[in-house]
Amino acid sequence: MELLDDSWDLPVSKNINRDLFADYTDETTFDVDSFLLENNFHYVPLDILTRDLTGLTKEMDQALLDASSRSYSNFAKLCKQFSDTAETRPELQIVKLDLAQFLTQLSNLTESDISNTKEIVGDTVDYLKTLDKLSVALQDSLTLHAGLQLAHKLCQALEKLCADDQFFEPTLCGDLALQMHEVTAENRTKLLQLQDTESPLILQLRSESHNVTSRFQACLHVLCDKCLANPGETHTLGLKIATIIPKSL
Repeated sequence: MELLDDSWDLPVSKNINRDLFADYTDETTFDVDSFLLENNFHYVPLDILTRDLTGLTKEMDQALLDASSRSYSNFAKLCKQFSDTAETRPELQIVKLDLAQFLTQLSNLTESDISNTKEIVGDTVDYLKTLDKLSVALQDSLTLHAGLQLAHKLCQALEKLCADDQFFEPTLCGDLALQMHEVTAENRTKLLQLQDTESPLILQLRSESHNVTSRFQACLHVLCDKCLANPGETHTLGLKIATIIPKSL
């Protein structure tokens, strides 16, 4: 019986070419023993294997040289365009000069102009805020002045009614007292809004407000005495004063 016949499959080695190494990357560890066994190169005589690998090496060197030559041609062409003898050289110098000027201006803008502009804007905003506060304070001062003038007139009328029994009218006195109380409360609110202002005008208005309030309190004391002296005729007046005195005295 023959040991070898046509039914046996003999091992076939692969051709050594560039595709054989395509699956290997920089991250792949190349194992020589595995490479030889997987491709059946251990059946190939050593001199033949050496010859094929040497030929592939020369082929790769030539391919690399051809690729470098093609790339070098484009590189040389690009260098020629920007050489000292090229026609584009003056234009490049102009562009370089313009770029340098732009960078200088940009540096000045960043270091000086922007800082100055920011400072100016900040000062302007602060100035506008101050003007706004002054405008509000002026409006409050005008309102307070008008309120004090009205309080002064009301207080004069109330003082006249309280001073002479001939002119005393309980109903009228009660209405004047209520109105005087409302105006005094509004003036006090305006003064609280202006409490941080120490201008001569505000100091004068505070003094006037204190004077009018003191006179109004004196009138309330007189009216209380009249209510106690004649409670039957001053009952309505007493009720009105009772709503004012805890807030005014």
